Amino acid sequence: MRGLINYGSYCSINSVVQCLRGTRELRDLIRDIDEAHCDPTKNMVAGRLKRLIYEMTENSYGPCDPSFLVDSMSRYKGFSFDVQEDSDLVFGCILEALTDDGGPAKRIGQLWDITMEKRIRCRGCNTVTYTLDYANSIPVHMEEDLPNELQDYINFENTLTPCDCQCEKCHTKNSTEITTKVLSLPSVLCIKLVRVKNIGRDTAHMVKTEKRFTFPKTLDLKDVMKEPEAVVDALYELYAVIAHSGTHYCGHYTAYVREEDSWYLLDDTQVRLCSWEDVKTTYEARSTLYDGVAYMLMYRRNNRH
Repeated sequence: MRGLINYGSYCSINSVVQCLRGTRELRDLIRDIDEAHCDPTKNMVAGRLKRLIYEMTENSYGPCDPSFLVDSMSRYKGFSFDVQEDSDLVFGCILEALTDDGGPAKRIGQLWDITMEKRIRCRGCNTVTYTLDYANSIPVHMEEDLPNELQDYINFENTLTPCDCQCEKCHTKNSTEITTKVLSLPSVLCIKLVRVKNIGRDTAHMVKTEKRFTFPKTLDLKDVMKEPEAVVDALYELYAVIAHSGTHYCGHYTAYVREEDSWYLLDDTQVRLCSWEDVKTTYEARSTLYDGVAYMLMYRRNNRH
């Protein structure tokens, strides 16, 4: 396990890549990506991700340089990563590039795929409609009236009530109730803690909440399923956490990754052994802005029960 060099704005990329390297399901599939993905006329993200992950797993001293992967991401997205991006944007960029590539890379990009059904009820005429939705993560909203523990949040029927939505049935603006249920579970799961929101009116004013939010080592997803009685493999084990310290506008990302039975803190070039107690410090910021809070959680299906 090796660290990654940060050239000033790479900490979010480094943290996401460390989580991807810690995803054994990805490492199993990435072997099948061939050298053709190094062709500069093609989407190079898959080939360069493979190269970097292989370098990171070598028994060598010193950190790896992720610049060649970042360069391929910039070419793919059409913009520079010279400024720090949110970890969820980086994660989405890499998965999108892998999925677009096709073949073995597409199977990697689909590892996190979730199929959901949205139930939308107009509170004016009570008309109910259903739509299919696809995502690579489950968002968790940091609202005061919602549970502050992940398992309780998952078990809670999360109903959002946006105002002034146009109903196609009664053709009037009413508030609606939107309830989401999962139709299929992925082999690996990303949970995104939505800690940043816009509290502005005329102009955007983004703020980050340090609200305490706890998460377990083992997560039961049965209650998010549309047909929970039919679910067999709904237990998931935590294997990675991305944490963020500082404000929304100026901060730093780190990653905690579980390898076998040990946890490691990966802070750019620094790699050190840590404990579950250290991971739990990301439940909330403590005394200073330098204390990181969890932003993204990675779980894998527990196949040992």
